[in-house]
Amino acid sequence: MEPFVPKFQGHPWASGMRALHVYVLPRPEVDDGLLGLAEACRPILGGYPIDPQCGSDPSDAGLLHLTCEMLADAPSTEYDEAALDQLTGALRAELSQVPAFTTYAGPPIGNIAGAVLDIWPETDIVSLIERIRSAIRKVRGDEALQHPGGRPHISLGYSYGAASSDPLNSELRNKVTPRRAPLLVDRVHLLDVAWTFDTELGGWRMTWEPVAEISLGD
Repeated sequence: MEPFVPKFQGHPWASGMRALHVYVLPRPEVDDGLLGLAEACRPILGGYPIDPQCGSDPSDAGLLHLTCEMLADAPSTEYDEAALDQLTGALRAELSQVPAFTTYAGPPIGNIAGAVLDIWPETDIVSLIERIRSAIRKVRGDEALQHPGGRPHISLGYSYGAASSDPLNSELRNKVTPRRAPLLVDRVHLLDVAWTFDTELGGWRMTWEPVAEISLGD
């Protein structure tokens, strides 16, 4: 793995800058198995230069998230209230006919940016992401869609240093069971996300503020 550096419009993130994102967030009240899986990974991640995103127990989802899309046309500070209302309205309209579904997260895998839980089956989540992208395109244009997210996943933690992922993957495979857990997807969250370089950690940390919650099929 290598030190993770967030990017915006193809360039390294300016520390403290904010951008709008659409995430699926696991919830303690319905996704306790998934949060238990993340918690089981946490002490293993602590042996590597990885900043865990989950809380210290299954009642705390921490910053666990599944990224659906980032709006990359402009920092969030350039969105006024009317633009946010227009975006939220487009998302609600596009997702009003999308039924809730359950998919699975896991197994945990170390990668170049830290560690993740892959999502499988991915058909429904890929379809949801395409609907989200369609809504964004209608109100912000193609310019807002600049960062393909790759295979759907939940980030367990981001790396702040370099290390081999091989021993990490061996530990995750040998010590963490069960290796998959269900994820209920019945809503998405529009969030104002900031990445800030933490000099004490020597790496990047994210924070967010909620903007809107959009229920599927509503």
